[in-house]
Amino acid sequence: MQSFDELYAQLLNWHRAKHQFAGDNTPLHASKLFLTQLTKQILLPVAEHFGNLIITYGFTGPALSRYIQRLSPAGTAPGLDQHSCCELNSKSSLICERQGAACDFIVQGYEDRMHEVAQFICQQLSFDKLYFYGRNRPIHISVSDDQLRHLQVMQQSANGRRYPGKKAFGDNALALAEEL
Repeated sequence: MQSFDELYAQLLNWHRAKHQFAGDNTPLHASKLFLTQLTKQILLPVAEHFGNLIITYGFTGPALSRYIQRLSPAGTAPGLDQHSCCELNSKSSLICERQGAACDFIVQGYEDRMHEVAQFICQQLSFDKLYFYGRNRPIHISVSDDQLRHLQVMQQSANGRRYPGKKAFGDNALALAEEL
């Protein structure tokens, strides 16, 4: 089973498998608190229940965020997605005003059954937002001070663009998760 330290390190170093970024991706103090909450509250329980996680998109500090937005911004929304936690841009404003912390992950052995992981999270864990992209796609999960328990099912158009489908909050998210 993966440890806290292994999962936390994956949150910070996920980009090494995807990008040639060699800059600093060290979080500030407030971001560290939310990243610790994400690891303890979501990632560890999921790893304990299902097995090893692979973080496909984790923490993006200011330099990494600029790098990604310059080279491969498709499918990203730094002002909304909470991957930048409480980090500031070059104008000393929050990159994402929602704050909190987010990551996208897939569970080894569940690559075609991620709906089971989403259902577990909705039934057992406290979270802010869960974006479900499909049974064979990574889950986007976030934590914050609000913990809305917002489940958003994403759809895909014929030309490949993603758009929001059904959504639910709180106990209604449990019912929607059962439909996945």
